[in-house]
Amino acid sequence: MKTLRLVASVLFALSAYVCLPVILVVLAADVTLRYGFNAPIRWGQELASILLFLSVVLALPHSWLSRVHISADFLKGIMSPMMLEAVARLTWFLVFVLSCVIVWQCWKDAQFMLMINDSTPELFVPLAHLRGALALGAGVS
Repeated sequence: MKTLRLVASVLFALSAYVCLPVILVVLAADVTLRYGFNAPIRWGQELASILLFLSVVLALPHSWLSRVHISADFLKGIMSPMMLEAVARLTWFLVFVLSCVIVWQCWKDAQFMLMINDSTPELFVPLAHLRGALALGAGVS
């Protein structure tokens, strides 16, 4: 569990200290060039979209393991401790199943995307790599 928390923290740091600042710089440069010089960065919106996707996916494991996700606290007051424990275990089980399904589907999609050489329209980033990032985020959480 300690290794899992370390991996989740590293992924969160990538999200917070790499993806988000790069989004800020790219969009600021794009807006400045677009309205100041009528010369937008053609790939700026696509890069910002990809990085936003990565920032959410990479931060997901940290938020789940740190228990900072959204929960219905108003139900805690009316549930017995045994019921709370049962709901918590059911939630962890469902997240595990969903994560396994996401990882499996990403693996299948990535194989197909590599076979047909599928990529983004502007930057030509292979979509299989983005599926790999989603699988990593789902697998760690």
